[in-house]
Amino acid sequence: MAEPVTEVRSGWGMSAERALRRLATTTAAGALLGLLVGGAGGRLAMGLIAILNPRATGVTSDDGFRIGQFTVSGTLNLLIVATVIGALGGGIYLVLRNLMIGPRWLQVLSISAGPAVVVGSMLVHVDGVDFTLLRPPLLAIAMFVAIPAVYAALLTLLAERWLEPDNWFTKGPRILAMAPLLVWLPIAPLLAALAVGWLLTEWTSQLRRPPTAQMLSVTHWVARIALAALFTVSLFTLVRNTALLVD
Repeated sequence: MAEPVTEVRSGWGMSAERALRRLATTTAAGALLGLLVGGAGGRLAMGLIAILNPRATGVTSDDGFRIGQFTVSGTLNLLIVATVIGALGGGIYLVLRNLMIGPRWLQVLSISAGPAVVVGSMLVHVDGVDFTLLRPPLLAIAMFVAIPAVYAALLTLLAERWLEPDNWFTKGPRILAMAPLLVWLPIAPLLAALAVGWLLTEWTSQLRRPPTAQMLSVTHWVARIALAALFTVSLFTLVRNTALLVD
């Protein structure tokens, strides 16, 4: 009886390692793109807005940055925050990637438009100084909607490439391949919440037989409808706030 138990434990251990490697893979992709697109791209966007608004130099933005004053500490803080948020996005992508449907171009388009609208609706607001003092407002809105869109589009391309069976993250040394998981330390509470969805995704990905497959299909469609509802509400909010700012 001891031999089958050992095999089961070995199987669970292999499944756990495979799942952790997949999370480390999307974490690395998300963190890298968060650094480049969110951090460096965000800093360039801020620089362009500052150049177009010289009278706003020295004013504190809604995010706590001094407009037109680029310091080393401020830039490093932005890059670190963007990297951590990018890693979080990589984890969310791993949970939601099985919900994508249609041809590849539609998957990339939907995975880009969704975060762009949702994040854009959170960033674009009618109070504060970011979009009321700075001109032209449409440029600022377009850039801060484009950043999450570009990030998400590149994430699905890079993550899927790195998730391929012959990739280094799949076959490389365990410690090095899982090192990107350290990025989750600053947001450990969020990792606990994300882990629930991630574990469900990893577990259900192996349950493809009827009637489980049918139940899984229904669950996926419920999740897709919920995401579509979130997208619709966010789009309405973004369009409404944009109209108010431009008016």
